[in-house]
Amino acid sequence: MNALRPPTQIGSLRLMEPLGEGGMALVFRGEDRFRPGVSCAVKLLRPEVHRDADLVRRFLREGEVLTRLSHPSLVEIFSFGHSGAWPYLVMELLPGGSLKACRGEAPAALARRLVPVCGALAVAHGAGVVHRDLKPSNLLFAADGRLKVTDFGVCYWEGQEGQTRVTRSQMVVGTLGYMAPEQHGDPRHVDGRCDVYALGAVLFEFATGQPYAQVQLPPASVRPGFPPRMAGLVMRALQPDPSKRLPDMETFGQELSTWLESAEAASWGEEPLPGFASLDRETATVAGPPGREGAEARLGPYLDALATGPVGIRRSAADGLVAAAKLGDGPWLLGALARAPEGARFALARALGKVGDGEALPPLLSLLTDPFAQREAAEAVAEVALRSVQADGALAALREAGLGAVWRWQARAALGDESWAQALVAAWPPLAPPFRVQALEAARRLPEGPRARVKAATADATGQARILWDLL
Repeated sequence: MNALRPPTQIGSLRLMEPLGEGGMALVFRGEDRFRPGVSCAVKLLRPEVHRDADLVRRFLREGEVLTRLSHPSLVEIFSFGHSGAWPYLVMELLPGGSLKACRGEAPAALARRLVPVCGALAVAHGAGVVHRDLKPSNLLFAADGRLKVTDFGVCYWEGQEGQTRVTRSQMVVGTLGYMAPEQHGDPRHVDGRCDVYALGAVLFEFATGQPYAQVQLPPASVRPGFPPRMAGLVMRALQPDPSKRLPDMETFGQELSTWLESAEAASWGEEPLPGFASLDRETATVAGPPGREGAEARLGPYLDALATGPVGIRRSAADGLVAAAKLGDGPWLLGALARAPEGARFALARALGKVGDGEALPPLLSLLTDPFAQREAAEAVAEVALRSVQADGALAALREAGLGAVWRWQARAALGDESWAQALVAAWPPLAPPFRVQALEAARRLPEGPRARVKAATADATGQARILWDLL
């Protein structure tokens, strides 16, 4: 049997040369056909693990989590999903290597790099996301020298139904040397303080030259003359009892910032570690700061292709537009929607669903009568309404008697439409197989209560519908 070959193209991206590989994934450089010279990283799950549903969920979890979070020191995910049999993530290219390149660096320089990392993890923790595998190789440099947190594949996502499917209670999650003691129990029973411990272990290692897990000693015992305020901060991060540890990443970042302003940092922290010279270390970054890119330069090429290209090109350009859209692009997208030809509106609706705010709701609602964009508009209405806490008004505009139009199902389910769930239960027995598949795909977006009632009423699902039923 021929080996499964990686795809050569995903949407508007062409996969170019390999950048690296690990035990679970292959990484390629991707080039966008509509934006020559703009590169990204495409991460593909190895075929050997495609059949392991838990590993596939863990792999795609990073995309699902990071598209919901925004911070300059979190890696940016552009899109994720399946290309044929291959699960993939498309993310920004981080060409500057990992924190490992900074071994031997002056402790104050390292602390300055870690302050925004604390801020990024505070944002993640505030959204209920705990990394659980923080280590130097998961802290990567962007081209502008900013350190970014990556690899959320084994994160704990607090409050998300289905979490136990992603992490089994008997699994050990994390990397020895950076794992908090509580992670050796049930990995689901942790909070953000395990990331505090991991970052404390990183700080200890890079400020003393020795991994904490190997020495288990105070910093001054490993590196004589280690300043007491910094030592106290490090050891409070490394307390084995979580209740005695630094309470959160915000506190960790504040205390690092305070230390950097102290006389102790000025008198000690600016010198490289003993035994290291600057020439012994790799260069941490590979390029200078890029210019800030506006929405027109970033999104305009996709809109041009949507307006002028044939059907296949338009679909590829639509995927590229949605992947490239960022928070803050809403006003530009709304302006483009107002003047866009009918063949481009579906893509602009999808992009607004990803990044739009409450101001996008009226124009999106007006597209519900547009046969070329109504499905995308309905789903975008649901996404924007949930973000802007306007679900009731959006649901009133989308609700119909009974099951209603198929293109509204996903949006009504996402908005928690109890009447749609009740109608599905009543209509299930005579529902044709293709509609059963679409109905169960939509039902996955229902809140827990109505989703459970739908699952109980549709237990006779077979074929493709059965696969979706298992995921309810």
